[in-house]
Amino acid sequence: MKADLHVHTNISDSNYSIEETIQMAKEQGITHLGIVDHDTTLGLKKAIEVGEKYGIKIIPGIEISAYDYKNNRKVHILGYKFDLNAHNIKNLCDPIIKKRHNNSLWQIEKLIENGYKIRLDEVYEKAKYSTCIYKQHIMDVLIEKGYTDKIYSSLYKQLFKGNGICARDIEYIDVFDAVKAIKGDGGIAVLAHPGQLKSYDLIDDLVEIGLDGIELYHEDHTDADHRKILEYQEKYNLILTGGSDYHGDYGSNFKIGDFLTSKEYIKFFDNEIEEALKFIKPIVKQAGEILKEAVKNHISINFKNSDHRDLVTKYDIKIEEFLIEKILNRYPNHGFITEENTKESYVKGKYIWIIDPIDGTTNFINYKKDFAISIALYKDEEPLLGVVYDVIKDDMYVGISNKGAFLNNIPLEILDPNIVLKEAIVDVSLNSISKFRENFEADLVRLTKDIRGHRACGTASLAICRIALGEIHAYLSAKLSLWDYAAASIILGELGGESSFIFEKASHKFHRNKVTFIAACNKEISSQIIEKII
Repeated sequence: MKADLHVHTNISDSNYSIEETIQMAKEQGITHLGIVDHDTTLGLKKAIEVGEKYGIKIIPGIEISAYDYKNNRKVHILGYKFDLNAHNIKNLCDPIIKKRHNNSLWQIEKLIENGYKIRLDEVYEKAKYSTCIYKQHIMDVLIEKGYTDKIYSSLYKQLFKGNGICARDIEYIDVFDAVKAIKGDGGIAVLAHPGQLKSYDLIDDLVEIGLDGIELYHEDHTDADHRKILEYQEKYNLILTGGSDYHGDYGSNFKIGDFLTSKEYIKFFDNEIEEALKFIKPIVKQAGEILKEAVKNHISINFKNSDHRDLVTKYDIKIEEFLIEKILNRYPNHGFITEENTKESYVKGKYIWIIDPIDGTTNFINYKKDFAISIALYKDEEPLLGVVYDVIKDDMYVGISNKGAFLNNIPLEILDPNIVLKEAIVDVSLNSISKFRENFEADLVRLTKDIRGHRACGTASLAICRIALGEIHAYLSAKLSLWDYAAASIILGELGGESSFIFEKASHKFHRNKVTFIAACNKEISSQIIEKII
């Protein structure tokens, strides 16, 4: 793996497009690329898409131009892996872009007043893909006019530094506000090139408000800088990053990949399951709050396909759309299979979210309890994680592929493999008993004498989760859909439980057909129940 986590594009102050930049990264063997344009999140969704095209993991980011007002110096803060809506970051940074642009217009005016033969439209042409005009765009035009032969020449210093005719800066963001904004949007905050900007003495205070890391490898860092940064890393257990600070022809001669993030730290930027779980849990909780308010009032209902037993409410649609919008803002290329089919976009080989916005709609309407939000994430048709949220109890069940199952962050125990049928409590509804008999000539009544008892929860995902808790031992349904069982089956499977179809042999895991379904605490009970009813 090779990770360069500090690269700019022509969205800010490089002269190469997103795709050109990613192409260059591919040529250098980069596997993980941090796009961190100055003070903007524009282009990050496109970068993720282009990265997939070239087989590069794009780490969405930003470099915030901040200021230490106590010590009167510039400080740059890198932000990574935040919610791409980035409300806090945008509210903080959008005014900076406007200020920078207006300042650049003033600088161009000063150059023209002092006899430099440049035009505003020529500069705009250089900056046409950027969020604003940068000094680099102005210098590029001056190069074309023959005033100098490189961006950071003596002319640059003469014009923009000290007493130069264009030497006016803008008011930047307070560095502490920059870190808070990144953290507020769920991101990783990293102090950029402290050796370049002499910002080491800020680290103690920044760590207190959530600073996660320091940029270690950078073109301006010396061995002394490396030693100092490593001391802070040991003191605070910080993430260490590295990157080329690539600006295309507007920067130094270093290429993408000349400075890298060490492999041991890449995991903080590329743990897809933990990242997805950290993202989705608060989103599901937010959706739950909507439903908690809904049950306080009368809930109007509609019927699917004129079936008086198949209910849908406006909240089924509302929650599904809410979840999809949030997921797409973070993962714009992911697909969906959902109960209400508000956005069906299954593509084989991609990440797929399987969503039941309200599992147990009848319970939601009539009992105001015992309903759940169920979400599963699959990749290449293999499970990554499942989340089932019992809204009223505020219980969140989580299953992580090959890492176990949890209830409210507490690990659940592996199920007892020695439970036998005569000890089993089975969840099955009267409707399923009838359907098994009508459609398959399967007599579930015969099962009653061989089990301890039966119950009917009315919510498939919660029934399966109750198997995971050991409260019941099997669940049967004569017509279950993928979104009903996808998440809970992951949870159960992590504890040694068994989920399978009874009469179907589905060749494709992802389908909208209803199936006969069984979940059980162990394979033996599952096999015995199937044998009894067939």
